Amino acid sequence: MTLEQMERAIEFLLNSQAQNAADIGKLTADVQGLNELQAQTSKHIADLTRVVASLGTQAESDRAEVREAINNLIIANEVTRKLSEDVARLAVGMSQRVTDIDQRVTDLESK
Repeated sequence: MTLEQMERAIEFLLNSQAQNAADIGKLTADVQGLNELQAQTSKHIADLTRVVASLGTQAESDRAEVREAINNLIIANEVTRKLSEDVARLAVGMSQRVTDIDQRVTDLESK
């Protein structure tokens, strides 16, 4: 191997070494950036998990509250229906009494 060939080989090796060092530096920075993103992602996932759990608990509480309100409306509807029936029955009874009294008054007046 001639001196010129050796110099070119050494220059190639030095250039390759410099390029490899630059590539390793870039890869190291990229890996560091990925590690930071992964840490942020993990934090976001933990936050989202807490929020979803909280929403699940709130949804169950809301469902129980709505169920209780519906049950109360059903009871109120039944009571209102019963009261309406009672009022109608009382109105009929009162009407019959008034008719009886009117008939008695008419009978007394005609005597």
